[in-house]
Amino acid sequence: MDKIGSIEIKITGSMGNLDLSPDNYDIRELIDMLENVEDLLYSGDKKDRPIISYRIEQGSVKHILKTSMQAIIGFNAVIGQVNQTQSIDFLDVRTAKAFENIQNIAAKKIMLLR
Repeated sequence: MDKIGSIEIKITGSMGNLDLSPDNYDIRELIDMLENVEDLLYSGDKKDRPIISYRIEQGSVKHILKTSMQAIIGFNAVIGQVNQTQSIDFLDVRTAKAFENIQNIAAKKIMLLR
């Protein structure tokens, strides 16, 4: 069995005059986030990918995603390279598009990846 690791994506901000929380986080935003995370972790053929489990927590909105440690390590390497080069040009199209989509989400709210 694969070792399991996790990624936390924390989104802070507000919905009108209310602080963002899982109770006022729209399902469309949730679907968009999950689709983008899948492309970040597994941009190729998804039929044989390991399970990605999910939970949402308070603390604004915390997306907790668990999957194989190998995928988490690969994701961290990609994040490090994007941070170092300040570019997504080296990524395959699906992964680059997922980064762009998450950047658009971040433009609306504040988001932290851990």
